[in-house]
Amino acid sequence: MDKTTKIIINILKENAVYVVPIFLVIILFVNYVTPEFSKTFDAIKLLKSSKAQFEQNKQQYDMLKAQQDMQNRTKKVVKDGKIIFEAPDMQFSPDASFAPLFELILTIAEQSGIRIRAIDYDYAPAEDMIFAAKLEGYNACELNMVAVGSYSEFQVFLKTIMKEQYVTNLAEVELTPWDKDKKVLIAKIKLRLYTRTMPN
Repeated sequence: MDKTTKIIINILKENAVYVVPIFLVIILFVNYVTPEFSKTFDAIKLLKSSKAQFEQNKQQYDMLKAQQDMQNRTKKVVKDGKIIFEAPDMQFSPDASFAPLFELILTIAEQSGIRIRAIDYDYAPAEDMIFAAKLEGYNACELNMVAVGSYSEFQVFLKTIMKEQYVTNLAEVELTPWDKDKKVLIAKIKLRLYTRTMPN
């Protein structure tokens, strides 16, 4: 054994108390700490990836929800092609949302020639299925009208009402000839109208 080797061995022997713990620390670091660091880095990467995926999914959800809301705000078509009247720009209260439909009914009455003598508005028609269902945003109003006109005028009025694009339920019609002139009819008409006003 040459002199240099002996010197190194002696140094190691003299410093064994310090060298062994250092080796143990190095071994522990390589075998335990390094894999834990690797796991931690992997966990951080996974967390970032999951967060990015969550944000992407949230954006897709928000986009789909916005599309669904837009579809919900469009006119609802029922099986016979009629639609529920929607208050424009959601400005109206449930009761006030019927104003355009009232105007439409009165215009049709005027154009068909019948004269409305009395009209009553019921915004809570207990017998109506839509009202009874308490569907959020859907409103029902029952018009109880007394009108005067001829057979042909009532025929035109009722046909025009039923052909209108908005859902109208002709709940009841009672026709009575006028005593003084049998060609003139006095009619009691019960119409149910529907609107949709979704909250903002």
